[in-house]
Order: sequence, then structure tokens, then C-alpha cells
Amino acid sequence: MSGALGARTAAEVLAHLHAHDIGTVVIGGSDTHGVMRGKRMPIEQLPRILNHGMPVCDVFWVMHVDESDLVARPDGHRGYFPTETEGYPDILGVPDLGTLRVVPWHHRTALLLCDWALHDGHGPVPISPRAVLRRVVERATDLGYQPLSALELEFYLLREKAGTAHRKRAEELVPLQEVPSTYGVVMGSLQEEIGELIRGHMLGYGLPVEACNPETGPGQFEITLRYGESLRAADDAFLFKSAIKEVAAQQDLLATFMAKPSSDWAGNSCHIHMSLRDTDGAALFFDREAPDQLSNTLRHFTGGILASMREFTALMAPTPNSYRRYVPYSWAGTTTTWGVENRSVGVRIIRDGESGTRLEHRQPGGDANPYLATAAALAGGLHGLAQEIDPGEMTVGDVYGAPPGRHTGLPTTLGEALDLLEDSAVAREWFGDDFVEHFVAMKRAELQAQSLAVTDWEVARYLESI
Repeated sequence: MSGALGARTAAEVLAHLHAHDIGTVVIGGSDTHGVMRGKRMPIEQLPRILNHGMPVCDVFWVMHVDESDLVARPDGHRGYFPTETEGYPDILGVPDLGTLRVVPWHHRTALLLCDWALHDGHGPVPISPRAVLRRVVERATDLGYQPLSALELEFYLLREKAGTAHRKRAEELVPLQEVPSTYGVVMGSLQEEIGELIRGHMLGYGLPVEACNPETGPGQFEITLRYGESLRAADDAFLFKSAIKEVAAQQDLLATFMAKPSSDWAGNSCHIHMSLRDTDGAALFFDREAPDQLSNTLRHFTGGILASMREFTALMAPTPNSYRRYVPYSWAGTTTTWGVENRSVGVRIIRDGESGTRLEHRQPGGDANPYLATAAALAGGLHGLAQEIDPGEMTVGDVYGAPPGRHTGLPTTLGEALDLLEDSAVAREWFGDDFVEHFVAMKRAELQAQSLAVTDWEVARYLESI
């Protein structure tokens, strides 16, 4: 038994599990931050969960990412927001049977992703990231489009113990390999022992790994996941992030997708490749007769992404640390620009014939929630199609080296990005008021926590000199 099993009924799920001697099932889904929340249970308990759902306290929707505190409902908030006065009631984890898979690095264990539903039967939890993406995908389908995407994820492996590394200063962190080896095959072979283990486990887990290579930072990896339907592709990325952390911990290593773990290291990105097909499966971004062979569909889709890029930045860069990555020559999208095969722009167009022509959204960091980043890219593009937004002239040459003011820059702080998201009519149309207001409240609490923290930089700069 290996990989995603594709079961579609409860009876098929149970038959697969019993036939392969599975003893434990993990049922989990994404919280706002992109952390997997759920439960492990003996196989004997699964029939009940498949019939009635898995009850879980809704408090995890208001936990800080490090679980240090809970976020209170803001005054005047009208939408879904768990509170102490309501007693943090249960919601239900409803298993998605098509996501059943073995967990190769655990003994006799399988996993099912779940969707979060309200306990009273009134539908999905409106702030659930997977539900947000599902709604955007369903709207795309209603418009006659089949969205496809793939995520490229970068992460660092550190010679640190999980659960204790957060006590260290950034300059004390020890990477798996001290010397960078971008696309290294010879020097990169120093990382290959763990790289081979990662690829083997991920393929056994049913994740479509296409390639693995050392990246620009010391001990940094990039994993490319294969193109697929957008909800499935986001599932793959979400599962990959949690899986890498578990596999690394078993090797006494720490995996981190933090956007900028050290000021001296390259940042971690999460580039999103995306295209559209019609209901018959025909690719819609390529037009042999059009300028540059780029269809009007691609141009309007790109125009919508660029038009909404500033307003959606908080979904691509959800922590204060995210903005440490947005500096010149960082390989990150820092402007509302587009161009063909240009890695300094915000949206890179890849011309690869009829089936392979696509765009690459270069803004999101490794810390982005895959569901929300994908939803933002897709919603922006669909908005562009609906409004027939022209993307303007393509950018040729080095965006980072352009004179100040030539290109429209993206937000440089989380506070600025949250103000734009909160005021965005497009975000509220596509993601819903409940989600936007909850997300903004959660991330403003993150900013508040940051504002109270005394940093190593402050101590080094001011302790003796003031």
C-alpha cells in the first residue's frame, strides 16, 4: 500500500486499511496559518468518524501560530470568530475520502485530509483555507474554466532539534550544509543522502515530486511538485510541508519554510505556476496567432493578478518576517510587473507551447498557506478575465535595477498589506467577509506580538550605546 489510494466510499476506505494492516489513521486539515490540525485514532474508531465527522474544539482558529496566546474577537466583528464566551464549541472534521494515503515514515499509519464543517450542519467553516480555495475553484468551473497549478517550495534543513531551535539567535542556527550549492550536483551530493530519503518518502506518500535540488542558501532545498488540478495541487503542497517537518525530525534535523530564517541567507519562496483549460481540456493560455503566442485569456488573467496583487499581498506574505525577503535581487516578486522568462518581475510568463504555456506568480514565500496563496492567484486571474483587465506593457530587463518609481511596488510591511486586504472589495467578493475579517484580525494580533518583542538587533544596537 503506497501513495494516494483514490478511495471514494467509506467501505472502500475501510477495506483498503484493513487489507494493508493499518492500525492508526491521522485525520487533519489546515488552520489559518497553514498548520495541520487534527487527531490520530485507532482504526476501530474510523467507521464512526466516516459516518458522523470528527469533533474538534474550534479554539485552534484563534491560536497564535506558536500557540502562545489566543486572539480575542475584535469589537464590532460580525462574522464567524470563536470566542471564550461561546465556550469554544466543536466543529467537525469531515474526511475527504479521495485523499486517503499511507504515511511511509510511520508504522501502520494512514492519513485522510478533512474539510472543516459547522457542527449544526450549516455548511463549511467559512474561514477554512481549503474551503476558501474550493469556492474559488468552483466559481472557475462555473465560468467554464479548469484551473491547473503547481507549487515550487523552498525550505532549509538545519542541524537543530525540533522544539528547541526557536531559543537560538538567527546567527547561531546551523544549516545542514555550510556552503551554498545552487543546482549543485557535485557539492549538492553532500545533501543527497537526506534528499534521497525525502524523495522516497514523498513518492511513497503519493506526492508527485518532479525534481529536487539544492538552492541558493546553505542547506536550502527546492522541491518541484507536478502540475494538477488546483485544489489537489494545494493539498499536495500542504501535505508536503507537514511531511518534511516529520521526516526531518526523525533525522534529528529541523525543516523550516520561514520566509527569511537569517538575514545572511536567501529567502524561502513558494512560486505558483498556473494555467487554465476549458471544459474539454483544451489549453487556454496559448494562441499561435497572437503576439508572443500569448492568448487574450492569459493577458486578462495576468492583468487581474497584477491589479489585485497589492490587495492580496497579505495572503502571499502572512508574517512580519515575510517582508524581510522582499529586497532587490532576492528572486522574489516585489513589483506589479510581468514579462516573458524574466525572474525579476512579479509574474513571469513561461512560453512552452500549447500545453505548457503558463504563468509563475513569484511573490509568495515559503511561509504562505498553500490554499490561500493558490486561491489569491486564481481569484486575481479570474477577476481579470471577468473585467477584461489589460496587464499593460511587458517588462524587459532588470526590474530590481530600475530607477525608483518606474514600477509599482508591493507592500513592504504586513501592516500595510493588511490594510489593503481589509479594504479590498475584490477580496471580499471572492473570499467572503468572514474570511477577510478573521484573517486580518489574526495577523494584526501577530503584529501586536511582534511590537512587544525585544529583539537581538535592538539589544546589540542600543544596550551599551544609549
